[in-house]
Amino acid sequence: MPPPTAPRPPGPMPAPAAAPARAAKHRDFKPALARAMPPARPTPAPAPALRPAVARLPAPAPTPVAIRPTRPSETQAAGLRPWEAQANAAFRQRIAEAERSAEHVRDGYGLRNERSGALGRYQFLAVALRDIGWMDASGGWTAAAAAHGVADEASFLASETAQEAAMTAFLARQEVILDRMGTLGAAGTTVMGLDGQPIALTEGALVAAAHRRGAGMLARYLRHRSETPEAPLTPAERSAFASIEHRLRGFAEVAYTSERPGNRMMARRGAPAA
Repeated sequence: MPPPTAPRPPGPMPAPAAAPARAAKHRDFKPALARAMPPARPTPAPAPALRPAVARLPAPAPTPVAIRPTRPSETQAAGLRPWEAQANAAFRQRIAEAERSAEHVRDGYGLRNERSGALGRYQFLAVALRDIGWMDASGGWTAAAAAHGVADEASFLASETAQEAAMTAFLARQEVILDRMGTLGAAGTTVMGLDGQPIALTEGALVAAAHRRGAGMLARYLRHRSETPEAPLTPAERSAFASIEHRLRGFAEVAYTSERPGNRMMARRGAPAA
């Protein structure tokens, strides 16, 4: 082998090895590929979940309701009785008459039912006071009640203003439950009563029936009368259904305005949502 510094021998330089031939480039392969591929299909939107007409789930959690209690001086200055300064004054009076509390001293505000334990003009049971957050599970009065000056049963019975505030919260709460159960959707329709006579359903009558027998029993009644009217009833069911029908008929002509701000029933009536 010649040394690295040895001069290159004279003669022509060897030709470099020829590069391998490249295939001709086809510039139209992309359009051809695009034509061969099927068009992309849009991703279908998920189908909306179906909501049952009547919920089978437990009642929703209590919904806070903003309440401005009417001061006693305001009602006295206007010459109004406590419920007359509230929304749905005629409806509230009819509830008190139906509960037989309106005929008592102080229009029933100081009334305590010794048999059931129901309190005041609107005969609140402990379960109703728990439902609006005024009473806890152990029977103690909560901060929501304290905001209206209520610390115990005696102070609740002594305060007309607190009871009207509790009624506002209770009516709003019933609307929430009835709306989510689909029961308020029956307003404006008619069902056939147990006696074979039609009953026109109104929003106020549905709320009044729920006040008397509870939203769950009202839903059972409507299912029975609309889906299985020939199904036999136990004596207890027939008694409960008769009580509901009494409320539905008794409140059919009583005006009622939603106590729950911004609900869909207010929008249906064309009223501005709060």
